[in-house]
This record gives sequence, structure tokens and C-alpha cells, in this order.
Amino acid sequence: MSAAAVREYHGKRLLAKHITSLSPQEHSIESRSALVTPTTDLDALPTTEPWLVDPDTKLVVKPDQLIKRRGKAGLVGINLTYPEVVEWISERMDKEIQIELVTGKLDHFIIEPFIPHTSADEHYLCIQSNRTGDEILFCVDGGVDVGDVDVKAQRLQVGIDADLTLDEITQSNLL
Repeated sequence: MSAAAVREYHGKRLLAKHITSLSPQEHSIESRSALVTPTTDLDALPTTEPWLVDPDTKLVVKPDQLIKRRGKAGLVGINLTYPEVVEWISERMDKEIQIELVTGKLDHFIIEPFIPHTSADEHYLCIQSNRTGDEILFCVDGGVDVGDVDVKAQRLQVGIDADLTLDEITQSNLL
């Protein structure tokens, strides 16, 4: 079975849209983010995303390319202004890098509001499809020091067309 990767940008937008629509006024996820590609005009981007230049909004920027351990590799810019983000991306766009045994060019980045927090506030979530449905991996540890999530994460297999109950989710220890 083939697998198709979903960028962090698109995954977060999907979750924000559907969690909000499926639980009106109960849960919502802020979806302010911007995807930057080699064709993005960084000077014009604030026209469509004015929050990028809000003086009260600091930003985080990172490659959106399925790179594990981006923080440990120095590939996350945090607490930046928009001009600093532009400089950060310009220094890395289309540049070849090597992480562990893999070499490639950086050409997709995600920009989001920076929210000050502690590592205790970060969690890991992964939803991946397989032959029998979707598997949800959740780990209370997240961020730079998440470690080996394949070993640490709690897992829940959701069958195709299955309707999950709160009891099933609770029994899986995902919560």
C-alpha cells in the first residue's frame, strides 16, 4: 500500500477546520499559519496574512518537509519578527542540508504565531493510514526532546467506517 505524506501546514488546517465544525462552540483550534514555497512572494505575503506583521505577534518558522528532530538540527526559528522570519527563510531556501544520512534541499516552510510555553505543554500527535483504517499515535512528551515516539506513543487503531466511542478512546489511554 502506498502512503502519501501530508505537510504539517495542511494537517493542522484540516484538524482546525473539522474539529471546529464537528464540535460547535465546544472545541476550536486556531489555524493561523502560512506555507512558504520557492514561489512565495515574502514581501506580498503579509497582504493576505496581516497577522504576520502585527507588532504584538512573535513568530515561529520551520521547514515543512517531514524532517524529524528539526529543533535539535537547528531548523526552528522561534520568537521572531516577520523581517527576521524572512531573513531566516532566505538563508535556508533551496539550500542543501544533511540530517543524519539524508541530504536534500529545503523548499517548504511553515510560519505560525509563537506561543510561549514550557516543554510540559507540548505533545506529539500522528495520524497515519494503513490497510485497515487509521492509526492514531499520541505521546504526552512532545517538542525537541520527544525521543522515540514509535516506542513511547500510545496507539489507537480506528477501523474503516468505525464510529469511535468515548469509552474506546479512554480505554486506549490516548487521553
